Amino acid sequence: MINYSVSWSSQSAPAATKPADPLAAGLDAHLQGDLERAIADYARALRERPQRILAAYNLGVALIDAGCGLSSIALFARATMQWPNSAVLRGAWIYSLVRAGRHPEAEQRLAEAESLGLPPETLARWRAWIDAPTPEEHEAESRPAPAQIGAEPPDAPLNLPTGSAVQARLQEAFARLIQLYQSGRFEPLLTELERALAEQPSWGEAHHLRGLAAMAQRDFETARRSLARAAELIPGRAELWDHLGVACSRLGDAEGAQRAIEQSLCLNPLRAETWNNAADAALRCNQLEASFQYALQSLRLDPELLIAGYSLLQAAYKLLERDRPETEPAEDRNGPLAFAAETVKSKATDPERTLMLAGWLSDLGRFEDAVDILARAHESVELQPSRLLAELIRNQLHVCDWRRFDERCATLVERVRTSDQAVIRPFAALAIPGLTALDQQRIARQQAAEYAPWSTRAQALPPTPPKPAGARLRIGYLSDDLQEHATAYLTAALFERHDRQQFEIFAYSTGHDDGGPMRRRLRAAIEHFVDIRELTHEAAARRIREDGIDILVDLKGYTRNARLEILAQRPSPIQASWLGFPGGLGSDFIDYLIADPIVVPPESVAAYDEAIAYLPDAYAPVDDRRQVGARPTRTQAGLPEDAFVFACFNDPYKITPAVFERWCRLLHAVPGSVLWLYARTEAIRRNLRHEAERRGLAADRLIFAPKRPQSEHLARLPLADLMLDTLPVNAHTTASDALWMGVPLVTCQGETFAARVASSLLAASGLSELIATDLDRYQALALDLATHPARLQELRTRLSEARTRAPFFDGERFARRLEELYRRLWERHLQGGGPDRLDAPACSGAKE
Repeated sequence: MINYSVSWSSQSAPAATKPADPLAAGLDAHLQGDLERAIADYARALRERPQRILAAYNLGVALIDAGCGLSSIALFARATMQWPNSAVLRGAWIYSLVRAGRHPEAEQRLAEAESLGLPPETLARWRAWIDAPTPEEHEAESRPAPAQIGAEPPDAPLNLPTGSAVQARLQEAFARLIQLYQSGRFEPLLTELERALAEQPSWGEAHHLRGLAAMAQRDFETARRSLARAAELIPGRAELWDHLGVACSRLGDAEGAQRAIEQSLCLNPLRAETWNNAADAALRCNQLEASFQYALQSLRLDPELLIAGYSLLQAAYKLLERDRPETEPAEDRNGPLAFAAETVKSKATDPERTLMLAGWLSDLGRFEDAVDILARAHESVELQPSRLLAELIRNQLHVCDWRRFDERCATLVERVRTSDQAVIRPFAALAIPGLTALDQQRIARQQAAEYAPWSTRAQALPPTPPKPAGARLRIGYLSDDLQEHATAYLTAALFERHDRQQFEIFAYSTGHDDGGPMRRRLRAAIEHFVDIRELTHEAAARRIREDGIDILVDLKGYTRNARLEILAQRPSPIQASWLGFPGGLGSDFIDYLIADPIVVPPESVAAYDEAIAYLPDAYAPVDDRRQVGARPTRTQAGLPEDAFVFACFNDPYKITPAVFERWCRLLHAVPGSVLWLYARTEAIRRNLRHEAERRGLAADRLIFAPKRPQSEHLARLPLADLMLDTLPVNAHTTASDALWMGVPLVTCQGETFAARVASSLLAASGLSELIATDLDRYQALALDLATHPARLQELRTRLSEARTRAPFFDGERFARRLEELYRRLWERHLQGGGPDRLDAPACSGAKE
């Protein structure tokens, strides 16, 4: 319950001040419970008169009442610095610190009050607040209340220096230094600053500028030292403290960041950029409530500061992850993430802004929200950015929203073929029907052009270290996915099998450490596991070069969180793309694409800019050492015991209307059959049920499987009778999982790499007859197996027997074949040959 009962002083309240006063307007709104209007009016009052004590105080109280008490601390600190002897102000400051759990600081404020001679009964009351077992114990008496405007104290400046004494006579020199900074010429800037500071060591602005230049170069330790010295010389400069806080945050100094940023906010509580930096610093040290509140306050002060919207989304997402870990982000309808999403969506006022905001939303799984703003922009704006339609289709696919799908895809394909500008990102292009391998090459080349500036930095790397005679070949794997991820599931056993006598294996991890069992397994399997997440692209490339990597293998390609900027600098003499991205990268800094003759037929190599390095069997490995849980019953999995179960566990974005149409025809043709699908959100389930009903099927013919840990997921797969694949993006890890668990899979082979992956795995398993070449044959093949139990059982038997002889199931064979390929690449390099196609050696298809 908000307490409005305590007034500013014991004097009777005077008549209301004139309505033109924003402080009075804020107070009226506050007392009426309109807290957002009160916050806005109080901020306006403080902006008009920055030294107005009541404006800062009442703004702090309104933030507490709005549930943002952590944002009030700097405001109460400011008001108390202006009027140190006020018991009301200091009590509010102590209250906010106690509520934030910052008791040592509350003790300091109490000690200062004692030295100022405040009344003993007041000190005793504050002592009781600090010592209370829970903050709620004294809530009624300690919670600050908005101040009436009677007997308002006079405005009071903080009287801190905001400039150096030497600044006036060095204006011309400083202008030249600023020009160097603004043009990004940091090396000559730092040289001149060192010379200037040797002559004028008390020039605070120069220390500040040196700190900013060091931060631009990600030298945060130098930045912190320079900015700290600047803060000593010009302590009244709010943005300087802000920058110091950022430097401390980047160094992991959470306490220093908080202290510096709160000092900045104390000096200028209306600077939206500082509130956003406070949100970022809090997020970095997992202070999620603080981060959310600070980002929200940043947006209140400057609704156009869109980066604060990003901070709000990130903090809300982390709060959901922490407080409701089982809740899908898209399913949060009334929590902080839903609020943040709606806040961000309201900023989508033009196409370019919409694209950026939609990207943020989709990164967090809020695809429906992204579709909402993209569709509005697409329908309302005649001249659109080329990527808007592509992003709309991509997000529609992620929620199986197929409104105007064929029409939009046809328009998109035409734009891809006629535009000189990038229309769609390579990964999104994989799922667009109608795009050929040559189309995808064009798209990849447009994306690769963005890395040209990084390629020019290759000369800055140190020389390649000499390789001692007889030394092991050094292989480096670069990935963001070395934790619980599909790529890790596929490669873990390979890393464990690499021959350490012949190969020295390095993994360069750019992703977070989730501390899970897969991360621990990979660390144990890989000889040199190097976490380069915090390194800049330049520093990471330098580390790889200094490690003497002979062949650097990128496991990401054009997927999320890739760091191709590292490869663009060419830290390794041979660079290859493998496994992470099913296609070419269109760049000149990737020498080889590791593939097999099915995913990249020899007649299709012209559609790839990399030289194709062929493995003899499937290009993808399998983890034959993974754990499988106890198999559930069909009833336990939500399936009918006696029905024929078609299944597809591919990510829903791979499902297209054309493929779903074939699935529905199968369900019509096989009475009582069901389709078992993976769908994490209600939006996907709702849309697919709707599409089934449009095709004359009861919605209950679709059964949706929840997400499960890998061992449990593998265990439930054999409950399906037949797996159905998607097109134009096939099952990859999901196909591997199904075959490993003995479940036959019917695929439709397309033209592109991504449309041929399941064919590769089936061929390596000895089941090429399950590969169809068009959707009619695909449907007919699936129907034949569903209506002829003996044939299906014979396939299951063959698949079970194949585990002892087929190449797909032989992890040892795969490791040796890949190592043999690495040797051939290195031998060609030593002979002076450039990248060129390497055909797979002829070998038996059976286990050796």
